[in-house]
Amino acid sequence: MTKSYSIPIFARGEIIDDPEMTYAGRFGTEFSAPDAAKYLDKLILPSRHALSELYDLSIDDIVNFLVELGHRLDLETNPHLKWALELNEAFSDMPPSLCAGSFRGIAGKNGMLSRERIEAVIDTIGREHIDQWATTTQYNGRTIGVRAIGVPTVHVIAGNAPGIATITFIRNALIRGYALVKIPSNELGAAIAIGRTLIDMDPHHPLTKSWSAAYWRGGDTGFEEKIYHPKNFDRVVAWGGKKSITHIARYLRPGLDLVMFDPKNSRAFIGREALESEDAMREAAMRLAADVGYNNQIGCANARMAFVECDEDPTSRAQLRRFGRLVFDSIQRLPAQISTPAPRISSEFAAQLDSLTMLDEEFELIGGGRDGGVILSLCDEPVDFFEDLAHRTVNIVPIKSFESALRRTTRDVQTVGIFPEHLREKLRLPLALHGVQRVTDLGYMLNYDSLTVPHDGTEALRRMATWVVSEDCSNVPELWHALLREKISA
Repeated sequence: MTKSYSIPIFARGEIIDDPEMTYAGRFGTEFSAPDAAKYLDKLILPSRHALSELYDLSIDDIVNFLVELGHRLDLETNPHLKWALELNEAFSDMPPSLCAGSFRGIAGKNGMLSRERIEAVIDTIGREHIDQWATTTQYNGRTIGVRAIGVPTVHVIAGNAPGIATITFIRNALIRGYALVKIPSNELGAAIAIGRTLIDMDPHHPLTKSWSAAYWRGGDTGFEEKIYHPKNFDRVVAWGGKKSITHIARYLRPGLDLVMFDPKNSRAFIGREALESEDAMREAAMRLAADVGYNNQIGCANARMAFVECDEDPTSRAQLRRFGRLVFDSIQRLPAQISTPAPRISSEFAAQLDSLTMLDEEFELIGGGRDGGVILSLCDEPVDFFEDLAHRTVNIVPIKSFESALRRTTRDVQTVGIFPEHLREKLRLPLALHGVQRVTDLGYMLNYDSLTVPHDGTEALRRMATWVVSEDCSNVPELWHALLREKISA
């Protein structure tokens, strides 16, 4: 008998468990949830004044609360996280062991909710801007104070990593905003687990009441016109795919801004030095394998294509084939805590791989299937479906020079991993001009802290806040002074 799952609403410190709606998950398992439209009044703030309680907290109060939350979000002791992990086993694209690893990255030393990490996040915006009015005197004599003010925001988060809900909570707490999270169908538990843990800490705490999470299926126009409306929310932070972003965009209007983390693809640029010696080849292969396989290639920062400088002579192409084999073998050796064979593969992806057998003069497939694979292009063209490569599969494309790779590089490319390292400084400006948002060393593409550095070309904490200016003009003569003098002289 198939197990059924119930996903409640968490609304500002209250659990609403009224599972009257039934939905199908991605892999056939059903879940039920409340009709979010019935509880709209609980999901929106009663008034903007409700946010004022957050300003009774100092930034140190907020940091201490987040650190305590981190201590409680321990997978070994927190029943709510264990429940969320069970949901991931049924609904997530990520294998259970990797989901567990993601949850373990929330707490502990250097975890998302460690004091050091939170302080690093604060530094991205400046403590002076989130705990007070940062005051300066302008060239014209005005004294101005600038402060980052939190606002009500809808977060349409991605479901490819359980940690995104925690990232959202941290950002929202630090700017003192109100967050309504639209729960993704492939990661149903993390946002609710955070909410239940907040209730355990203090159901009436201002930060508990600054968090809500609910599942609803997109397309309920009557409900979404109220959610995506500037009288209720100022921002939409959307991590969704093209279809989701296009759907949300229909509701945008003056007063409702979109902060977008749209889908990206990432790739490697590998210099000809990688093929010049056995040691270099093995090192580059291990580095590329890590960037392909980490977290089973579910992230935007995973490599899905690798451009390799390579001549066209038979010896060079034989070296390229050997490199492809080494990459495949290295993928198989990745430790289980970061990468495993795929638990399932879609029939569509399997069919795309099968189609390569009819193109054997253009592509050579090494491996394939649940273990991952290397698609070796026999010319300088990638496969048509390189953006959809998954399950630890990478397309290696030989090029004469990086100029041809740059011509295929657009704003859709998030991260580029470079090998050897000396090429990074040479390539980073051309890559940036082509729209790339991050350039790093090969082997480090997934070693990335999106909380403390710009992500997808955006500083999220700054974009989520409204930047308010307070002016003291007492020392600045203005038009009304002249009018006053005219009145006195008259």
